[in-house]
Amino acid sequence: TEEMEGFRFNTLISRLMEHTTAMQKARAGGGVDREAWQEAVSTAVLLTAPMAPHLAEELWERLGKPYSVHLHGWPVCDEELAKDDEFELVVQVNGKVRDRVILPSEASEAEARAAVFASVTVRQWLNGAEPRRVIYVPGKLFNIVL
Repeated sequence: TEEMEGFRFNTLISRLMEHTTAMQKARAGGGVDREAWQEAVSTAVLLTAPMAPHLAEELWERLGKPYSVHLHGWPVCDEELAKDDEFELVVQVNGKVRDRVILPSEASEAEARAAVFASVTVRQWLNGAEPRRVIYVPGKLFNIVL
């Protein structure tokens, strides 16, 4: 929705590709029931409609949906449901990526700091030196400046 509102069609297409890749992985893993799969496919078609209206209309009809994909409402995202349980924190030492740490999504800065400094790889790169500065971008990056 944000990509559409901001007229960022290249990133919108990229997000749609991420969506279909996630759908394929979920289906290959065997953890998708029929109803959930149909909802995911319908959502993908709805999201495609503004950029490829004729293609989306054809797909909508083949799904057996009522007339015109363009008469349906835009899908609404439930942020709480879409939230990941974990995230990958990129760890840099002097601006270069040295490690990645998996943390719970609600991890605080103190928990992130503890996990980063507990990493064997990070300790090797620090080689006993004390950091002059630590830059933490929540949920994304932990940079240690020596």
